[in-house]
Amino acid sequence: MSDSAQGFIVLGAARTKVQKWLGSRGLPAFLAAGPGKALRLWPDVQGEAAEALASALCGELPKSRVFLFSISGDSLRVSVHVDGALQTREEVALRMRTAKQLSQAHAALQRVSTALDFKGHRPTLLRDGDSRPGFLALAGAREDDVASLSHTSLSEARQHPDAPDAARFQDFSFVDAKGKAQAFFPGTSDQKD
Repeated sequence: MSDSAQGFIVLGAARTKVQKWLGSRGLPAFLAAGPGKALRLWPDVQGEAAEALASALCGELPKSRVFLFSISGDSLRVSVHVDGALQTREEVALRMRTAKQLSQAHAALQRVSTALDFKGHRPTLLRDGDSRPGFLALAGAREDDVASLSHTSLSEARQHPDAPDAARFQDFSFVDAKGKAQAFFPGTSDQKD
């Protein structure tokens, strides 16, 4: 089954180093900096290959942490990779309808925040609430920044620079298989290193 949204949030790594690493792998990806120190990344991989890639990325970029998320059907799957290894993998319901789901999600949130070495007040999860904002906030991203995006959806959006929501992608770039960043929309002159 294909995920409706999947991406990486890279913490503690410079954009140029991530680009260079992607180029060494010949892997195209979309990336966007921020908010804060989070680098949002959508490489052209899915499933187990995405987990292996996340471990490889943080293994080659010292002091970085990779938060991998995927949203499919009615679940949110997250994993945290540090020093080239998987630290935790969690799956929670998107909407927590029962006390048991809420309890499991709180325990998962604690394990994820520990793996990320999150220093702050943990987000609160609510019964009948959505789990995405809380988990994504641990990695420094807002839900509307990443929750509906995947490499496939970004590839499609890139073909439509005149779309009503095109301004949403002004801070995004496309990194080709050589590691060279290009403007999100082809033909524009926002060339990036």
